[in-house]
Amino acid sequence: MISKSQPLPERAVLFLRLGVGFFVGLIVAFLIADEVSRSADTLLRQDWREVLAQTLTLVAFILWAGAAVMRRVSLAIWSAIAAAVLCFILWHVRIYSGDGNSSELQSILILLALTFIANELVSSADQAGKPFAPYELYFDEAWKRGVQLILAIGFTLLFWGILWMGAALLGFIGFKWLEDLLKNEYFALPITGLAFASAVHLGDIQPKLLANVRGLALGVLAWLLPVITLIGAIFAVSLAFSGLQPLWDTKAATATLLSACIGFVLLINAAFQQGETDRKVQVVLKWCVRLAALLLLVFAVLAAWSLGLRINQYGLTIDRTLAGMVVVIALAYGLGYSAAVFWRGPWMELLKPLNIGLAVFKCVVFIAILTPLASPARLSVDNQVKRLTSGLVKPDQFDWWFLRYDTGTYGRKAIDQLIHSPDMRIAKMAASAKAETLGPRPRYRGGDEFQEVERPDLSKLEVVAPKGAALPAGFMAQKFNDEAEAFVPDCLVRKPKNTDEACKAAVLDIDGDAQPEVLIMTKVGTVAAFKQSTNMWVAIRAEVTPSRNIEIESVTKGEIRVVAPLFKDVMIGDSRVRFFPIDRPTNIIVDMEPVATAKSAEPAAQAPSKP
Repeated sequence: MISKSQPLPERAVLFLRLGVGFFVGLIVAFLIADEVSRSADTLLRQDWREVLAQTLTLVAFILWAGAAVMRRVSLAIWSAIAAAVLCFILWHVRIYSGDGNSSELQSILILLALTFIANELVSSADQAGKPFAPYELYFDEAWKRGVQLILAIGFTLLFWGILWMGAALLGFIGFKWLEDLLKNEYFALPITGLAFASAVHLGDIQPKLLANVRGLALGVLAWLLPVITLIGAIFAVSLAFSGLQPLWDTKAATATLLSACIGFVLLINAAFQQGETDRKVQVVLKWCVRLAALLLLVFAVLAAWSLGLRINQYGLTIDRTLAGMVVVIALAYGLGYSAAVFWRGPWMELLKPLNIGLAVFKCVVFIAILTPLASPARLSVDNQVKRLTSGLVKPDQFDWWFLRYDTGTYGRKAIDQLIHSPDMRIAKMAASAKAETLGPRPRYRGGDEFQEVERPDLSKLEVVAPKGAALPAGFMAQKFNDEAEAFVPDCLVRKPKNTDEACKAAVLDIDGDAQPEVLIMTKVGTVAAFKQSTNMWVAIRAEVTPSRNIEIESVTKGEIRVVAPLFKDVMIGDSRVRFFPIDRPTNIIVDMEPVATAKSAEPAAQAPSKP
């Protein structure tokens, strides 16, 4: 009999992992299958089905990872708690704040990181039998599980590659059953779960394989640390001479600096590993770790400074809130690692308790970001509304689309409140946002803030055909928006910066209604056409055949004329079919005798005369 205080035996672990992979795959297939989407909305909304499918997938990872190392009762309790927390977080991300939220992908990635870190903290503590395990156990388990996860993903992808290759081979001889089977969710997802579970179990029963791969990965990463340290040092010294303005002018300073901080943390830990308890560390690596720890703090401070300038100037957005989360974590790592440089005792020994504490700190921050406690949608809505009501932003320059479409329930609730604002301009714009009558969202913006687009003077657009023609007054007066039409060249939306961006125009009647249309030709060889409607000029789909690009020299010379179509359109019921010529590929040789020649080469046999 298996004791509840002991991990499962190897055979039971295998059966548990395979069972979880199969049944979770089957349930997820039921939740997301097309036929369910058509019939199950009366029982469970599509959003909730996706939340449950994602929750089950993450819980399956927890069961796969902890089956061989955690005690049976601990695994059951931890899986239940994790399932409840994950379901709540996914509900908040997907349904409450994620409706139309462009940051949903970032939230899912944060949730994956939270699941991995939290599971390793709980799993290692359960193995040690106390709230916090020794650092060496955390290090071994975390890196082992990371390598195991990467290998399992690779195995599953390779498995599917083989299946599709088999389907293609069978398809060559007319058998489509395997291809149809692979496209069926009720087969594809359970078989994927089985493949992934098998790969995870293979990693557990082949510890030498994981140890060798992990050792290789750590060795490679460790010796990349001197490279990034040298580059970081050169960058930091160069700032003393160039100043910070060139860095701010890149408009990507925060993202670049935070990426460097993540690289520093990863490579410092790859070089440190477990300190000098189990191996001799090269002197070069020791000094690189010390210098990299100090550079990490410098880069984190610069990232915080850069982000603070943007928030002070334009306010919070979802992306800036998420960046703020990374900045807080980077500062914590920078301060802790810098303190470890000057800590008395063995080389960087303070990193061991620091890494454990920072892992717990990251889990707390991630949970806050993914829940109403510090939801990026909620924080950014509160900040932007405050800027609006305090007069820092004018109502006509405020990003109402952000509240209506990007921040889910938080933004819509804010709009409902702003409708009752004593400022009639705010109330009017809020009512338009609620009624979705704001019009197309401006595209040309600096970061997240709106900027006035310098409109082009269309009267200066050169008309090359016919000679002496001029653009219609209504066309020159129209303000074009590249998102309101199917295709609008940039030269009609904003003033070209140089002659290379300038366009040329032609005024021709291309539909035979005695009213001219306007053709706009760009320097890159594309063409757009516009037809006058009731009160505006609308775009017409244009396609250049066969080269897909017009000849710029012909445009310059004004060699533009209207010709009859090569093929007439064919109406099949209410469907219009349009035909285009297809050039014969140059690598095909056609050696065929004309039919007329073949007939004349040999006279036809005469019928025999009747006797």
